[in-house]
Amino acid sequence: MKKHLIKFYVIPLIFLFSCQGNVELTDDQKATIISEVENLYDEAISNLSKLDIEVWSIHWSKDGLLSVNSGTNYFSQYVEFRDSVEYWFSLREAQNVEILEQRITVLESDLALLTSTANWEIRFKDETELKSKTLASLLWKKEAEGWKIIHLHESWR
Repeated sequence: MKKHLIKFYVIPLIFLFSCQGNVELTDDQKATIISEVENLYDEAISNLSKLDIEVWSIHWSKDGLLSVNSGTNYFSQYVEFRDSVEYWFSLREAQNVEILEQRITVLESDLALLTSTANWEIRFKDETELKSKTLASLLWKKEAEGWKIIHLHESWR
């Protein structure tokens, strides 16, 4: 009988107390997070045009990356994704990314979701060009080094 009492009383109490850890953020706290993530995203987009893997990589979590889906490619580890980006950078002469709109939703004090649409213009070294409109969702997490991207999903049209 005691075993059943533990199930019915102790487990719900543990659940109740664990749920109280979520503190509602103030509007000012949310605005600060939105501003920080927005500035970093603008910098990350600007860095894309440099076609430099070291500059590009500063915004990505090295340890906390969950996954990346870019078109039809899926990467479960940061190093796989970085190697792929480096390869594609090597084929490009230039690129320009223009953000059309973006939205940032604060999920927790250390977690934010950014969605954006952008126009991409890529000129390859073989002189071919690609113009595409993209939709991206990025999950940002505040780590010891600051806000880092831990998840990306892109759709290209």
